[in-house]
Amino acid sequence: MDEDAYTRFSVKARNMSALAALAVVVIHAGNGGMGSFAAKMAHQFLGWGLCTFAVPWFFFASGYFFARHLDEKGWWGRAVRTRLRSLLLSYVFWCGVFAVFSFLLDVLINLSNDKALLSGISIRKLLLCGFGLDASEHPLLVPFWYIRALLIIVLLSPVLVGALRRLRWLVPALMVPVYVYCCAFHNRYAMPWFIFFSLLSAAGWIYFSVGVLARLEKWEARTCRIPTWVCWAVALSIIIGGRLALYGGFTILANCLWIAAIPPLMLGVWRLMPSRLWPTGLVAAAFPLYALHYFFEHFLEATFLPLGAPAFSAYLLRIAIVLSLSLAVANFMRIFSPRIAQILWGGRGVGKGC
Repeated sequence: MDEDAYTRFSVKARNMSALAALAVVVIHAGNGGMGSFAAKMAHQFLGWGLCTFAVPWFFFASGYFFARHLDEKGWWGRAVRTRLRSLLLSYVFWCGVFAVFSFLLDVLINLSNDKALLSGISIRKLLLCGFGLDASEHPLLVPFWYIRALLIIVLLSPVLVGALRRLRWLVPALMVPVYVYCCAFHNRYAMPWFIFFSLLSAAGWIYFSVGVLARLEKWEARTCRIPTWVCWAVALSIIIGGRLALYGGFTILANCLWIAAIPPLMLGVWRLMPSRLWPTGLVAAAFPLYALHYFFEHFLEATFLPLGAPAFSAYLLRIAIVLSLSLAVANFMRIFSPRIAQILWGGRGVGKGC
């Protein structure tokens, strides 16, 4: 891919990442259960349907931009140092802040219940879950399971890249059966949590690998052969079919359809991305939004706006509140404290838009 094509790709990728961060908010807005059938259906179709391209896209984009430097000498050392600076510091800081935040919130909620308050105090749990040191669970700051998985992939990338150079597309193809098996048979709540939240996320390895291969084989030139309407028709058909299978009691089929919808959905969303950069307030807020939104989600879930309320409006109201507050905080820091924002967001969050 020439430099102009790479620049166009980068612009679209930044827009796509901003939209993916918004999609993650919609997904997590359903935490805490649903108080009405309408809200449940909306979250099934929007959160667990249309928005499921979000984290796979993050892995794909990470792999794509990672692969740009593979032919340079010492690429692995620079890649690790860059991720340690841009990801690990943010991971440790925000996971630590959220651990304290969630502990204080629990204390506030259980002030009148001494037994619940004492049982909730566990330094070991705070450390293991707070910083994602428990390999079988996600961090307390749930969205950061992606960063944990990405760091591990980058650390082990010489093995992955060596396999990709020799076997190419056979590498992700060999991972798919494991991915499908875990999604179909090892899940909770009819969602393949295991395959996403586990320390060695199969979904992360697959989409990261596809991103690397897409960069090596000039992916942009190939996808133009697939009409956008075909991508969306296939994705929507699979999503609707998966929801019907879920409510019909065919959980294994529903989970398999859930993962089958992600590639055409991600490609369909990508084809709609403009080549002109969106406003700075949105594009630069992609990572801050990803990091901040769960604080507000968790607070609303635990306090005055749980989705156990019967009103369908609670779901939409939570999305609106979380988006507004997260974007406001991210852009306040970007405008008034750009240096601090650079540090907290690992070098992201002070970008330029249109």
